[in-house]
Amino acid sequence: MAEFKTVLRLVSASALGCALLAFAAPAVADHSGHGNTDTHTEGHDHSAPKAMDHSSHSAGHDAHAQGHDAHAQGHDAHAQGHEDHAAEHRMPEHLGMDEANGSELAMRPDGFQYKTSAQHYEMPDVTLRNQLGKKINFPELMAYDGPVLLNFIFTSCATICPVMSATFGQTQEDLVAIDDSYLMVSISIDPEYDTPTRLREYAELHAARDNWVMLTGQFDDIFTVVRAFDAVYKGDNKMYHRPLTFLRANKDAPWLRLEGLLGSEELAEEYKKLLHPEVN
Repeated sequence: MAEFKTVLRLVSASALGCALLAFAAPAVADHSGHGNTDTHTEGHDHSAPKAMDHSSHSAGHDAHAQGHDAHAQGHDAHAQGHEDHAAEHRMPEHLGMDEANGSELAMRPDGFQYKTSAQHYEMPDVTLRNQLGKKINFPELMAYDGPVLLNFIFTSCATICPVMSATFGQTQEDLVAIDDSYLMVSISIDPEYDTPTRLREYAELHAARDNWVMLTGQFDDIFTVVRAFDAVYKGDNKMYHRPLTFLRANKDAPWLRLEGLLGSEELAEEYKKLLHPEVN
């Protein structure tokens, strides 16, 4: 029995040794491969992929740079487009420019600058469109037998137009308290841009009541009206238009021409004096 156990231990030890040799043999073979320079270079050559990665990275940079160039060119084209757009919206030369169309504003005692004068204007026979897209015969509109307040604006203006439109909007309540039968009219001098839709949005912005009409139309028709009110501005660019407001008591009365910016209190006061001169 003791001899059998001894033999069993020898057999087990021999089997374990063979198993260890079998496991170690591939590792030795693999390791010996590392000693072969050609095999190692061929099997683990990182230089080619790195070079390819660097080339791809450079190509990516080039493509990115080209993208920036294209983006810059896009900005240039966009800016040029704005310049072209502005040029297209200038007053046509055939309508003529009045070189002496301005006058110095008088300084009122209270420090607010605007000049008043009574004028008679002939209404031109043109058809325009209101903010709802409806055709409006201008002489028929101006035949309204009641108070009329009129100005010239354009919706993309960032200088005097927002002030003039805000004055109209803020004065509505005061006008109602004085005489609610008035008609307000704002005429766009940039009719190509100011579509009825844009005028409708502009009307909503200034909380325009139903009796505040905003007009656009054909370019020549608009500036026929501009000339009729002696409102042509210096130069050929709408940015130089003047702050003018026109008031009229009724269809047979002369127009009160107000040159300069007015606040809502000033406009309401001029409206009150126009309709009730006996009180003042």
